[in-house]
Order: sequence, then structure tokens, then C-alpha cells
Amino acid sequence: MEASDTVGELLTLHGIDLQILRIRGELKCLDDEVVALRATVEELEARAVKLRGVAEEADERVRKFQRSVQAGRATLKRLETRSDAVANMQQHFAVRSETDTARRNLRAAEDEQLSAMQDVETARSSLTEVETELAAAVAALTDRGSEVETLGVDLESELKTHGASKKTQEDRLDRRTLQLYHSVSGGRKVSALAELTEDGVCGGCFTAVPKQRQADIRAGRGLAVCEGCGVILHPASSDA
Repeated sequence: MEASDTVGELLTLHGIDLQILRIRGELKCLDDEVVALRATVEELEARAVKLRGVAEEADERVRKFQRSVQAGRATLKRLETRSDAVANMQQHFAVRSETDTARRNLRAAEDEQLSAMQDVETARSSLTEVETELAAAVAALTDRGSEVETLGVDLESELKTHGASKKTQEDRLDRRTLQLYHSVSGGRKVSALAELTEDGVCGGCFTAVPKQRQADIRAGRGLAVCEGCGVILHPASSDA
């Protein structure tokens, strides 16, 4: 196979490889998108579980302080009854001191009950918001997941077609040339080949090429690799 033909076959092969890279990139983007959607759902589910726990804990505190308030009111009522039956000033001051303490305890229990009720309201309000977000996230995951599955099937089919074309194209090249190409291309997202310019530099990175190597490339005496960027150099189309 002449050098110009070999270069043409390599360019065709690299074009196929670039298509394969594109498809794999698109498949990865689709996978990443679904992973991100799942992560959002899982995060919202975790937040919902946490908020339910906060609401339940606050509910328990409300019930606890409700009991404290009821007990405090009962204590006050009992002390007020005792106050009416005191026989002397000493008993009066003792009952008054107990009553003041009971009132302080009752106010504290009422404040704690109110705080707990506010915590319940806040947690339930936040939970409602999170559950709304969660429902939207689940719907997005379901809808987009179906779309991604369909797109993935199409891309996998396209990938299979390009894979078959790649195998056919590789069979057209000799082993040595193919080994060189594989060592150079290695996942490149830009061309693995570049023209040798009229000025004797690599058309990819503009590194100067030694005179003798320039002559070999232009004469088609094998393929050469640029010392600067590592691409396969070939004669300019005007030199072919």
C-alpha cells in the first residue's frame, strides 16, 4: 500500500475512533445525569426521614410538656385551696413560697410546650416542602430515566455499527502501521495525524522536523511521529 493510501486509511480509521469516543462520551453523560438524579432523590429522601424524626421528637416534647402543664395547674389549684385554710402567717408564707415556685414551673412548662409546638410546625412545614421536591425529583428521574434508556439503546446500536466499521478498517492496514496508530491515537479527541507543512514543521504543534525525516515523509518512505506532540506525520496533500 502506498504511503498516501496508508494515510487515507489511517484518517478514515481515526474518524471512526472519534465517533466511538463521541458515543462513549454521550453514554457517560447520560449515565452521569441519571446518577445525579438518583442522588437528588436519595438526598431528599434522607432529609424527609430526618424531618419526620424531628417532628416526631417535637411531638413527644409537646406531649411531655402538656403533662407538665396539667400537673402544674393541678399543683397551683391545690396550693390555692391550701392558702384558704392556713392557720397562721408562717403557714401563709410557706404556701405562698410554694405557690410562687409552682407558678414559675408552670410558666417554664408552658414556654417549653409552646417552643415544642413551634418546632413541630417548623418541621412539618419543612417536611411538606421537601416532600414536594421529592415528588418532583422522583418524577424527573422516572421521565428522564425512560428517555435515557431509549437514547442509550440507540447509542449502543450506533456504537456497535462503528465497532464493526473499525474492525473492517483495521483489517485494511498492515500490523506495523496499526501498532503505530494505536500507540499514537490512544483515546485522542483530536486528530492522531498531522500534515508536514511546506516549512517543514508539524501541522499540529508546529515543531520543526529534521531535514532527513522531512525527505523520508515526503518520499513516502514510511510513517514518522512528531517529536513535539506525538502525532503521525504525513505529506501535505500537495506533496502526495
